[in-house]
Amino acid sequence: MAKKPFKPAWYKLAAALAGASLLLTACGGGGSSAAEVDPQVRQAAVQKAETGAMELINAATQDNEWTGPTESPVPKQGLNVTIIPEQMASTGSSRPAQAIETEAKKLGWNPKISDGQGKPEVQLNALNTAVDEKADAVILIFVDTTRVQSALKRAIEANIPVVTLGSLKNTPETVPDVSFDWVRSGEALAQYMVWKSQGDLNLLQMKNTDLYITVNGQYKGSQEYLEQEDNCPGCNIVTKEWSLASFEDPTTGPAAQAVATLQSDPSLNWVSCFDSCLFRVTNSLDRAGLSDKVSGAGFDCNPENIAIIREGGSQKVCFADPREWLAYAAVDNINRMTNGEQPFDFTKSIPIAMFDKETLEKLPADKSKELEELGWQGNYDFRAKFEELWGLK
Repeated sequence: MAKKPFKPAWYKLAAALAGASLLLTACGGGGSSAAEVDPQVRQAAVQKAETGAMELINAATQDNEWTGPTESPVPKQGLNVTIIPEQMASTGSSRPAQAIETEAKKLGWNPKISDGQGKPEVQLNALNTAVDEKADAVILIFVDTTRVQSALKRAIEANIPVVTLGSLKNTPETVPDVSFDWVRSGEALAQYMVWKSQGDLNLLQMKNTDLYITVNGQYKGSQEYLEQEDNCPGCNIVTKEWSLASFEDPTTGPAAQAVATLQSDPSLNWVSCFDSCLFRVTNSLDRAGLSDKVSGAGFDCNPENIAIIREGGSQKVCFADPREWLAYAAVDNINRMTNGEQPFDFTKSIPIAMFDKETLEKLPADKSKELEELGWQGNYDFRAKFEELWGLK
């Protein structure tokens, strides 16, 4: 069935957010409610969504196999490696940054984390500084390469290997990216929400506009799935855009905007965002007394989000990628490039999964503890495998 475009309407926010606006979109049926949808059509959509979601729910408890490289060169000693995360305030960025730093030291490298602070100009300056300091390699984490072009060009001209993590599409494309199917992540969460709402989904999407990966990966996956009328007939979607510059702002940040939106529209029953954002949204929902009225769906499965799900809080599910596995893969590509070899394409070798309360309760004690402390690591000892490839074992 052909896609039907969303039909926008504008609503004013509460006084604290006066002047801001929401883009309202109806999913299928021209804005009709789920109650007006043929029950058989609605049930077919729910069953389809359940099948898609269960693929990743089941993956959470299944062993993973190694499908990555079978060899890697001996790491050079003493490399000066600059690590530039999009912002350390976001656990999704700080997790891989810290993992890279730790492993780089074990390889005999000299890692330096330069916090991007959620600001393109800071990230640009950090990359320029790395070039000025004649770094041996640079790893960018969730940094939009289109916004640091002048510094990236300098790095390439200086023959400094640059690897990205979670950029999805780099400019130029010759810069290797370590990723997985980010669009599938958004699709999977959409399927879970359609399933658990029994097709009566009224969703607030907190859409970050700064990160290429969120716009063209996570958000795109959910949006494209939900705007297919047969996937979610009668569903209604509200999309609220926000910038990283306001991430921690108590009045204009995503948490404040989410609460204001949910208070102004009691029909909304789900909210989605990446997990560092959703963690803040969830805490604000608690303070506003909305926890029992809205369910949350997030990306990353950071430890703090796992805890909320396990305790029966407002966040009900998280899409998981093994963020530290991605970090080690980025290190491996730096190792290859600093040895004059081509980078490895890890896209299809990174496992993905999804966790809800029921899934968490099925985990053995050791896996449960690992999730609580580190977030999902993938059901395979990737650390040992990479270190074996690098000659550390």
